[in-house]
Amino acid sequence: MLRKRSMKLGDLKVHTLAIPLREPIQFSWEPFPHPVYVFSIVEVEAGGFKGYSAIEFGAAYKHFLETTVKLTIQGLDIEIEDVDARLLEVGSWAIQRLGALEVAIWDLIAKREGLPLYRLLGGGRRKVKVYASTGRLLSAEETVKMVEKYAELGIDVVKLRFRRERINEDLEVLKAVAREFSDVKISVDANQAWSYTPPYWSRKKAMKVAKELENFEVLWLEEPLWKDDVEGYRWLRENTSIEISGGELEHGIQRFRMLIEGGAFDIVQADAVYSNGIQECRKVAALAEAFNLKFMPHAWDPGLGWLANLHLAASLPEKLCPYIETPLDPLWWNEVMFGVLNGEVELEKGYAKLPEQPGLGFEPDEEKMKKFRIA
Repeated sequence: MLRKRSMKLGDLKVHTLAIPLREPIQFSWEPFPHPVYVFSIVEVEAGGFKGYSAIEFGAAYKHFLETTVKLTIQGLDIEIEDVDARLLEVGSWAIQRLGALEVAIWDLIAKREGLPLYRLLGGGRRKVKVYASTGRLLSAEETVKMVEKYAELGIDVVKLRFRRERINEDLEVLKAVAREFSDVKISVDANQAWSYTPPYWSRKKAMKVAKELENFEVLWLEEPLWKDDVEGYRWLRENTSIEISGGELEHGIQRFRMLIEGGAFDIVQADAVYSNGIQECRKVAALAEAFNLKFMPHAWDPGLGWLANLHLAASLPEKLCPYIETPLDPLWWNEVMFGVLNGEVELEKGYAKLPEQPGLGFEPDEEKMKKFRIA
């Protein structure tokens, strides 16, 4: 049992960084290409220890945490049960998700206890199977070349994006991958739940796609409808053999309860930094398990955010959480994820190996951060 210690929060800082990309990138959920990747690293200090996390927010996030949030929590005992759940929820309601702050506190506590975070959480899995998550809308030929590299890494599950103007164009990419790689399983992400640019799918269009995917034994169809169409998600689940997933940007245990009890998903995909943190995600995972669902965290995050979700996954049973999402598009994306850290996670035969250092396993390198700090 984790022993209770009195430790006051000393400081809270946010480092906002902009890492130049090798080439401008436009992911399927974005309206325009961008030449840099902007994100923030959260740093908390207490009792001579420092904890870190990261989230894909910019300078406004830094201002929010270093003013309103810092003034609210400075001097509090820095134990997870002492971080007010209402504070986390109100912060998320303000669209400045405080899950990243909660993760940084977990990192600090695990360092204090001298344990890797997954072991502090009671986990025993030293590695978690990854699925390669693509992000761009590439041609069939380009996608096949990329999947070939995944296969060389021992990865046998790939997630493709369906966001092209015409569904037939999406299906052509899927067919090309299925034709070339009989041993690779495929999932599909439609990015409909939170997207603010077209194409937008109706229920009928989502069903049409699901029926096409059944022919290829696709593992799951992610976010095929707008986030609030719970009835539509349930209807889709009841009328297709393809598993339906979602919940990646949701927050609040009652919201997840409503989605799960409403029959929206077969796979729940809460993210440790975009929800209200690891503790909330573990409750969501338990709720999913009670309904005989899977829990697989969304993890398209900066390196420390991805690490948080890796530790979360490793703390749960493999039957409940079989995979960790891993951004591998472009193939050099690990340079961006881990570019300012003092190490990176190894992929071995399709698995991510858990770091055994205390906390998340890696932390920011101050000299590297200096090159990219913008706020």
